[in-house]
Amino acid sequence: MSLTRIARLLALTGVLLLMPGAIPTASAAARSTNLLVNPGFEEPRGHHPWMPAGWDTSITGQLSVFFSRDTFLARSGHYAASVANLSAMIYMAHSWSQSLIVDRSMWGKDAVFSLWTRDNGLQGRAFIRAVIYRDTLSKMAKIWGVTRDKAADTLNIKAVDDPLMELGWKYQYFREPETEWVRREVRLFIPPTTNFLRLSAGLCGTGQVLLDDASLTLEPAQPATLLLHVNLLADPGFEGDGTAWEYSLPAFPGIHVERDTLEAHSGKACMRYYDEGEGVNMVVTGVCQPIVNRALAGKHVRVTAWIKTDSLRGTANAAVWFKTPLRPEHPVPTLYSETHDWMQISLEGDAPKDTYEALVWFMYQSPARGRVYFDDVSFEVLGDTPKRPRPPKSPPPDKSSKKKR
Repeated sequence: MSLTRIARLLALTGVLLLMPGAIPTASAAARSTNLLVNPGFEEPRGHHPWMPAGWDTSITGQLSVFFSRDTFLARSGHYAASVANLSAMIYMAHSWSQSLIVDRSMWGKDAVFSLWTRDNGLQGRAFIRAVIYRDTLSKMAKIWGVTRDKAADTLNIKAVDDPLMELGWKYQYFREPETEWVRREVRLFIPPTTNFLRLSAGLCGTGQVLLDDASLTLEPAQPATLLLHVNLLADPGFEGDGTAWEYSLPAFPGIHVERDTLEAHSGKACMRYYDEGEGVNMVVTGVCQPIVNRALAGKHVRVTAWIKTDSLRGTANAAVWFKTPLRPEHPVPTLYSETHDWMQISLEGDAPKDTYEALVWFMYQSPARGRVYFDDVSFEVLGDTPKRPRPPKSPPPDKSSKKKR
């Protein structure tokens, strides 16, 4: 009797036959199924000519951006998602995205988002990203099938009272001009109280990026460890290709955030910011890194940087925001402007006991004419938050004075 026939007979009697090498491991058992809708971009959205079910695209209003389902370079199946851009006059991210509602059963686990990407003539930076929020408006908009603005109108929540609170994000940037299919992955802890997870992938720059075979699984959270007196920032001297950093700047013309190889404080490069003063409102601009680590809670930290300003008509500074379920907190930084040669600046602060993320910024307020340079930056954990001294007790009432009266 063949082995296949024996397996069928055993299956009919409720006995499980394990082939050699098929014994499930603990890690395999802990990994959840793929939580994404239409992960291979195979299913269309209704009768739409190219939109895949379950996915959305960014809206920029630029005619240079083209989204599609590609049938020529798919990794598997018949389709891959594609985003292409022809103009980098205004710095913007163009991406495919999918969002999920987070429930209590997901709290305390790691969300593992993976995606296969392929670069085609990329000039700039491509990325995959996972961001976790507590955001009633986005949650209800997804439940009701309306826009976020419409959900705000329905709930009578004004813009000034927007409940959006980000509690963690992870990204992976890559900038190879041409690649075959490459698997990318980011892993993000899901803190308590969060209710909305957004996953995205796309590019900042020109060229084409193709996406296929996406996956989102839930796994047991990795242990939170933290080293003291160690610089936790990646590429602190900006000697790499910039992929360790998140570049954040508004969609105004003439604003530049880029590596500079002429004015470095040490090594070969630094970061340089400048703009032509054409923005319409003040916006935080520069580079940042999120340190997503719940072990930061209750720690005393220090941010340092070397800064140089040249005829700056605005303000620049280093900053750190501690993200907690209640509200973001931050120590008040010192602001710098006008013209200064290279000088070291520092900022210290205490992370609240419910901190899940520290967002470390090296920034200036744009629009502002002039130039700003940053180099040799650091973020260190110095130890536990010092205990505050108890206030002195009030002196006991003077009983002798009462007797005299």
